[in-house]
Amino acid sequence: MQMISDFLAMGGYGGFIWTAYGAGAGAMVGLLIISLRELRTTSAVVAALEANSPRRRRNNSDNQDATS
Repeated sequence: MQMISDFLAMGGYGGFIWTAYGAGAGAMVGLLIISLRELRTTSAVVAALEANSPRRRRNNSDNQDATS
């Protein structure tokens, strides 16, 4: 049990080190949440735009190479 306590104390700097790890983890979680929210709203905007836009039909001649 003493070894774990010594490890967590990290030579007296444990408070600073674990606070830095916590702040880094909190920042990454915050970025993940913000990114997922932006993805959801962007996906909704794209879906709305696609629903309102007319569909274009492709002709087979559009897909052929100019060399043939």
